[in-house]
Amino acid sequence: MAIHMHNIGKRNEGEPFSWTSKDALLYALSVGAGAGDQLKNLAFTTENSRGVEQKVLPTFAVVLGSSAGPMDELGDFKLSQILHGGQQITLHRALAASGTVVPVSGMSAVYDKGRNAVIELSTELLDVKTRELVATSVTTMIIRGEGGFGGPKGPSEGWEVPDRPADVSVVEKTTLDQALLYRLNGDTNPLHSDPQLARMVGFDKPILHGLCTMGFAGRVLLEQVCASEPEVFGSLSVRFASPVVPGDELSISIWKTETGAVFQVRVADTVVLDRGTYTHRTAEIGGTTEELEAATA
Repeated sequence: MAIHMHNIGKRNEGEPFSWTSKDALLYALSVGAGAGDQLKNLAFTTENSRGVEQKVLPTFAVVLGSSAGPMDELGDFKLSQILHGGQQITLHRALAASGTVVPVSGMSAVYDKGRNAVIELSTELLDVKTRELVATSVTTMIIRGEGGFGGPKGPSEGWEVPDRPADVSVVEKTTLDQALLYRLNGDTNPLHSDPQLARMVGFDKPILHGLCTMGFAGRVLLEQVCASEPEVFGSLSVRFASPVVPGDELSISIWKTETGAVFQVRVADTVVLDRGTYTHRTAEIGGTTEELEAATA
């Protein structure tokens, strides 16, 4: 088996992908918006509240035309060898309540991690009319048993938990039907809904989508670091460390930085999202972190 290194850099333009106001509302509900207080996130959970303009959670970008193109272009390894290792999104402008984008995707990098290989898949979402870049999504895939081919190890990772108490600690309760709700965004992998298949791969019951857990974290970061203003939201990246089961409580710890924040998510003592990094969209907006905080206060 092998990874098709010759396809690194090859781009596949997909079919235009459209979403509606209802799709954005469903996504917000599927990552816990309004669950603790139905009046708290009205801008993200309703489209007809008086005096409230609908806004879209930035992490909604991960479900917009996220196909990476034909899987056989990546290699001839088995699907069972693939683990979703991490995810990064960058917003180049706030997402509209409805719209259409064209996804342009492909394998952007391959790294040799010894026993395993890591493939990075990048997707650029372009406005269908102007071809302007709306968002970029990078998916990290771990390919088990495909390392040792002598390739680059990849960039060094300098992330670490700050040596001080978190500036913000938030506990979010997932519901027993969280995965059933999140799958309506388009990710219908039966690992998250079929008890028999979950047991076949070693889980007692279906697990929550990693991107759903990321959506919870992204929403809390938006609330706590951006004053719920999507225009401020720049980029977010996470590593998926351990599975979450619907019904688990997510303990989200946030340490604010000059450019945004770093964060970590745990279930009890187990880290489930690691190496979390969030950065303000200062390049387009301009201004320091203090000025951004003042503008969104």
